[in-house]
Amino acid sequence: MQVPAIERSLLKVSEQELVSLNFAFEQMSMPLHTINYDYAVWDQTYNYMKSNSVAAKHYYEQHEYPDDTFKSLKVDGIFIFDNNNNAVFSKGFRHSSDNQKLQFELMDFLKHPEYILLSPLKKNTLPPQKLSFNNPSNVPSKTGVIATKYGPALYSSSSILQSNRTGPIMGYIVFIRLIDEEFMTELSRFTSAGVELSEVKASDDVSHIPYLGSGFDLTKLAPTSQRLVRNIDGRPLIKFTLYHTNSESPSVLGSDIYILLAEMWILLLLAYFLYSYFLVQPVRKLAIDIEEMDKSREIKKLRYRYPISELVNVATHFNALMGTIQEQTKQLNEQVYIDKLTNIPNRRAFEQRLETYCQLLARQQIGFTLIIADVDHFKEYNDTLGHLAGDKTLTKIAQVLNQQFFRAEDLCARFGGEEFIMLYRDIPDAPLQHKLDAMLQAFEDLALPHPCAATATHVTVSLGVCKVLAVEGFEFKSAASIIGRQATLAADRALYQAKKAGRNRYVKTSISVDEIEQLEYESPSNHP
Repeated sequence: MQVPAIERSLLKVSEQELVSLNFAFEQMSMPLHTINYDYAVWDQTYNYMKSNSVAAKHYYEQHEYPDDTFKSLKVDGIFIFDNNNNAVFSKGFRHSSDNQKLQFELMDFLKHPEYILLSPLKKNTLPPQKLSFNNPSNVPSKTGVIATKYGPALYSSSSILQSNRTGPIMGYIVFIRLIDEEFMTELSRFTSAGVELSEVKASDDVSHIPYLGSGFDLTKLAPTSQRLVRNIDGRPLIKFTLYHTNSESPSVLGSDIYILLAEMWILLLLAYFLYSYFLVQPVRKLAIDIEEMDKSREIKKLRYRYPISELVNVATHFNALMGTIQEQTKQLNEQVYIDKLTNIPNRRAFEQRLETYCQLLARQQIGFTLIIADVDHFKEYNDTLGHLAGDKTLTKIAQVLNQQFFRAEDLCARFGGEEFIMLYRDIPDAPLQHKLDAMLQAFEDLALPHPCAATATHVTVSLGVCKVLAVEGFEFKSAASIIGRQATLAADRALYQAKKAGRNRYVKTSISVDEIEQLEYESPSNHP
């Protein structure tokens, strides 16, 4: 009587393992999409595409894409194309090895016409593997799987724009990561079941196999499930085989049940209560808990205390799966909002907090202060001591700046390269002055040696400060994001003045919401 209920419970576990595989694949694709977006929406990449100087282009390529970059970012290929799909830069390097260079054919559109679909502006004739990530800036981008001469690989492609997402698109940048043994090892850590990968051949009949991201509802227990992933042109490219942890129904009719049935002949009433308490109610409770969890989509662990060992085994595997999903959620939050190098909030976290501040200013007249910090002579520092030393110094600089923020709603984030950006909500002039002086003094106390700086013998920073002022009773008619854009531009102009005045100092400016709306109204981009 209870075997069907147990099978339904085990079937739910197998379905959750399929969901976990799909979730794991998306999480493995998320870091590649994030770093590709950061490099595409970066002023240095934008200036590289605009520049006509061979020396400037060579400097960007040599200093931004050495072999160490491939290892630290876990990518195997980086390619830059202009708007006419002409290759501007290409490099392949296996990040898991010391010196293995790779020669991809992503630029050979005659041999591989499907590679033209790498452009974020090109539409696929067939739907690619569904990988959806939050893109608050609406920058044209693609992420999926592509066939290469070295095997299947993840790709992420984003249009090249300025860091403030203005100006024309200057081409697109593509990052590649091979789906190799190292990738599968990382993927297996996300799932409680075993996973194997194989490439789909032209002669294989895979018409009955669903694609990854669909077909989560199973009809019967099976030891394995298979899912396909499409190539960029829509053809099936790879096949995942998932080995379920529970593929057979547990044995219910054990010796305890036979003893229980024998006792029922002696004490029918007592046997009925024992049977109901030790078997019917636990199995029913297990089935109800899993069904309610499936309906509500709420992740929670099952209790371990069951009088039947098989049910304890089911609960143990189910709880292991729930723990894996919770760990995946934690890692996702860290990957999306934390800068990998400095371990402080990244640009995405800053843009989210800035949007909140702008809404508070527009609706409740609560002002804020935006500060842009730029490390003085950092190019010379990298040229002299190398990029690894520069990365260590950036980490220390991030720690020093982050120590100046004590309130939970304030933020210090890495803006890109050697730039950091900070937010203070509703801070008066005197405390702000004290904070700015403390920042400069902190670097003087830290005394990180700078061997070739003209400003000082130690590492210094320049600060551009913009205080956004509320106007009582003023009704802001434009979008709240306009406040953030104008505040960032004002802080950037103040930073330029600080640099021009000799560096290792700060320049303050202020702007009110009525001035912001007037500037936005007078901007040439708002007129035909």
